[in-house]
Amino acid sequence: MTAKIGIAGALEILEGLDPATRERILGEIQSQQPEIYEQLRTGLLNIENLMKLEESQLRELLQAVPREKWARALRACSPELKDRLMSNLPTRARADMEDLIQAVGPQPLNEVRRIQSEIALEAKTRFERK
Repeated sequence: MTAKIGIAGALEILEGLDPATRERILGEIQSQQPEIYEQLRTGLLNIENLMKLEESQLRELLQAVPREKWARALRACSPELKDRLMSNLPTRARADMEDLIQAVGPQPLNEVRRIQSEIALEAKTRFERK
């Protein structure tokens, strides 16, 4: 009997694997079910996963990623994530970020999602257990 865990369950399992095993499994899924692979890949590179990072990791990531990218990415993330990220900035930098978010103005959602995926990939690359 096959268990039906859905995309969310599969993502939880994949996130718990070491990177080499995860990539091997994703390669198999990509060759057999490309639509599901895309859903999984997108889920693995979701900016909301930054909520799982420690405060020190968030601060490191905030310094590593250019402010303009953050400003664009924060326009379409959850209020909880935005608040957590902003709380890890010094007071002056927080005010500057709010100004930059307003200055970049509305962005096409596909562009925002692309930037969010880039940031999530940067986090995954920096902090994923080896």
